[in-house]
Amino acid sequence: MARNITSRFHLHGTLVTQSPLHVGGHGEEVDTDLPLARDGTGQLYVPGTSLAGALREMAERLFGESVIDELWGYQRDDHGHASFVVVEDAVIENSETVVVEIRDHVGIDREYGSAAEHIKYDRAILPRGTKLLLRLTVEVAKQEKRNQALAMLAVLKQALEAGEVRLGAAKTCGLGHLKLTEAQLTEQVLGTRQGILASLRQANGAVVSQTGIEAAKQAHPAQKRPRLTLKIHWKPVGPLMVKAGFDGIASDMLPLVSGCDGQVSLVLPGSSVKGALRSQAERIVRTVLGDVRPNWLGTEGKKKFLDAVDVPLINELFGRRGERVETDDDREWLPGLGALGVRDCFGQKTLASEKWSAIHAAENDEQLRNALSAAGLQPWSQAYHVAIDCWLGSAAESMLYTVPEPHRTEWEPLTLEVNLQRLPNDLQLPGLALLLLVIRDLANDRLPLGFATHRGMGTVEVTGLEIQGHDLEGDLVSLSNLRLEHGRLQNLPEALKSVWRDWTRQNQGVHG
Repeated sequence: MARNITSRFHLHGTLVTQSPLHVGGHGEEVDTDLPLARDGTGQLYVPGTSLAGALREMAERLFGESVIDELWGYQRDDHGHASFVVVEDAVIENSETVVVEIRDHVGIDREYGSAAEHIKYDRAILPRGTKLLLRLTVEVAKQEKRNQALAMLAVLKQALEAGEVRLGAAKTCGLGHLKLTEAQLTEQVLGTRQGILASLRQANGAVVSQTGIEAAKQAHPAQKRPRLTLKIHWKPVGPLMVKAGFDGIASDMLPLVSGCDGQVSLVLPGSSVKGALRSQAERIVRTVLGDVRPNWLGTEGKKKFLDAVDVPLINELFGRRGERVETDDDREWLPGLGALGVRDCFGQKTLASEKWSAIHAAENDEQLRNALSAAGLQPWSQAYHVAIDCWLGSAAESMLYTVPEPHRTEWEPLTLEVNLQRLPNDLQLPGLALLLLVIRDLANDRLPLGFATHRGMGTVEVTGLEIQGHDLEGDLVSLSNLRLEHGRLQNLPEALKSVWRDWTRQNQGVHG
């Protein structure tokens, strides 16, 4: 049955990935556990359903459930209607130059510090710099709802241009950061003869004026979204890297690199950084709560890992495995996504992919040195490692390996984002206090990052901390004044200290 439409808004633009992107697809592939979505012809794409889900979630946080149901549609029992928002599948604009990467993931056993049993998988990702074509349409059925639809679309456009919308899997572990560029918001007027003729002359209608957008936003203001962005400026003290999931020829191990706007760069995955931060946060919580008998004792395998990471406050801040729980009102609750997100951190030096291929393909030490020199990586060195036979005191048989260690590298700041709406009100200040304690430990050389942290690698020096608040209220406002000097937090709000002390007292003996 046809619907009467008085006008139609169009939002067109290009989404450029600021970090790798994974939108999963159906089927099995021999080279990865989690493949990317492909269309019927085998081409990579992002389904409109994935885009619509991410945009609807953002719109609901901005305008509330009732408004969004009216525009995006809903179905409850026998009531509901179809969506007035149409999101097309996103075609990859630069698909001919995109190289799909395979990234490994592993859980860390909290007791031994080694790879956890049965917690190993890999996923395919689209690299940083991939371009997706965004095509979104909002149909207006009633003229009195026009400004409401325009306000929602304008604020969504603003959030996309600011890089605030996350897409796909592992959104809090470095992936899925996008920015909208070359955006255009237009309107077709279909309720008048003059408007229909104008739409025939100009396919997507006329560009909506900024004055009209501001008027619509004032009439239908968006809700506040309290959040924090923390940028940690740092540099490695010695060699620092994350191990790639494949080997070289002259080198037995290689640093992990990732696509970066058509070239490649060293990368610290957000999942690796977040895992290190989480492990340290777990140690802090277990210490202050007096948890001397961890709940993983007596268990093995996957259950041991899942029990070990189930810690108060950690679940809300860093996330937890999803599970269905029956509540008093018979609704199912699916927890999972935490409040803290960590972006992938890229090295500032980029290389042409063929230069990195030459390093990877070097067959001996001489070729490797020449390839490193040609790539401008003279400070890097080929390091030899050997295990010692504990009985004979000599080199152990078949225990020699080599790795090109990155020295004197420069990195982007570590970027942490805290979505305070995902923390219950009574846990916002304790959660932030815990996060700041972890950052303090990072600044005091207690928290190495990356590969071989027990063998001299991964030591970092924190040189500065920036905190930017958005829509903060009450005790949270003063967090913007916080500074990190010589490994100590300065201008720390008293409310943060007292709330942390109260939370630890209340929870001592509760877990374990």
